Amino acid sequence: MVATRRLADAARTDVSSLRPKNSSLPSKPDSVAAVAPRKPEIFVSYATDESLKGSHRYCGGEKLLNNLVLLLRRHGYEAWMVSLDGKNSGWLAEHAPFLSLAEFRERKAAAVDFRCVSSWIKARAFLDHCERFYFWDQELGASSRSHFPDLARFVARGKIIRAAGVNRVVQAWHRAVFEQESAVLRQLVDEKYWQPEEGRRIRHRIGYFDEGPHTGEFIRTIREQTAARGHQLEFVELRGDESVIIEQMQQCAVFLALNVGKSPLWGEGGPMSPQEAMACGTVPVVFDMNGPWEIIQQNYNGVVTTEIKPELMADALVGIYGVPGRLEEMSRRGVEMTRASHTMEARWPDVRRFLDLPES
Repeated sequence: MVATRRLADAARTDVSSLRPKNSSLPSKPDSVAAVAPRKPEIFVSYATDESLKGSHRYCGGEKLLNNLVLLLRRHGYEAWMVSLDGKNSGWLAEHAPFLSLAEFRERKAAAVDFRCVSSWIKARAFLDHCERFYFWDQELGASSRSHFPDLARFVARGKIIRAAGVNRVVQAWHRAVFEQESAVLRQLVDEKYWQPEEGRRIRHRIGYFDEGPHTGEFIRTIREQTAARGHQLEFVELRGDESVIIEQMQQCAVFLALNVGKSPLWGEGGPMSPQEAMACGTVPVVFDMNGPWEIIQQNYNGVVTTEIKPELMADALVGIYGVPGRLEEMSRRGVEMTRASHTMEARWPDVRRFLDLPES
């Protein structure tokens, strides 16, 4: 703990004096550039080593980075994912273009202006070739524990241009620990694919993911307690590549987020599945952890239980199905809120500010 505090103190005191200059940083344009600014090229990766090459099946962090690249490209930027070999694992509905590590180094060397972005402090295969980078923190359980020494050193050396948290808790932690401004950039769920298909929906179908050894017991408890109170519900485990999961989610009326978190202190920083469910018109029921409160209005477009107990999820289902029309109303509200506030396009101003991109 003493060593951790020293690293945090070093990060707070040294960062301003150790901030190097680099062509990837925004600079004051001359008169010509002010008229027609050149868009920077953007490289995004979590490539670590041979064990984590930069594309891994069913990795939520990869999906967020991938969607960041897709959004940037839709706004006219040359943006790329980077893996060691330039290949992806083929599980997403749409994969952004990939570069190999060698191709990334060549393009970066030739770029007039560029940005490097990562969400994984241990991504040394990528970060060793980035003089400075933007850090999108998606997992506080790692950043505050095993990754903290490296993170603190990067901050102290001025290697991190700006940090953004995937929710307000992560943002507040960075502000408190490093006494620096940080941004918030929430999950990016691609509205091009995650949409409702009312013709597919099965009213009494409840979806969930296998979130570990507790999953089977939790589902048994929820099934038994809802059946005892007169509700015959079908519980279906969702599995497969993203395109398959989308179709399965569209068939569900309610989604149970059974993730109990990756550490006792922080829980799950901000699970994507409740937001993906809401985008499909599927009502999310989640445990009370960091993140869901920023997209779910209690009993309006979803339910957040007060404790991590399956019995409380059963209560939530009885409440949703026990009032005529309540399920349909919550579904409609979720779709409306998604379209108004939680699409990738709605996040674009946050992306632009985080990466210091021009308004145009």
